[in-house]
Amino acid sequence: GGIGKKRDRDVDIKQGNPTIYGSLDKEIIRRIVREHIGEIRYCYSKELARSPGLGGKISMKWVIDAQGRVTKANVAQTEMKSKPVERCIARKIRRWKFPKPKGGGVVVVTYPFVFKKGG
Repeated sequence: GGIGKKRDRDVDIKQGNPTIYGSLDKEIIRRIVREHIGEIRYCYSKELARSPGLGGKISMKWVIDAQGRVTKANVAQTEMKSKPVERCIARKIRRWKFPKPKGGGVVVVTYPFVFKKGG
């Protein structure tokens, strides 16, 4: 027996247009998010198994410090209103590493994700 089914094909995550304040290029941020999209998908899929109708948009906001580390990550706005998914995504984002912003300083990112069950 397996240790669980792979549900990736059943999940659709669209990335909205991010808002970025600071000196990191939007494309660099998008690339890092794409590299980690499996973690975001995991957070949603796990909860989708418990709540089959779950879906909607979650905008996450995070702060990248001068070293490229995420110092804060939380929900800026949510239509999904699922604390387990939101907390899981915030936890994952806090582990991500970004390039150091040009000239130092911090970068504030607001990034929308739209979740829906595929089919």
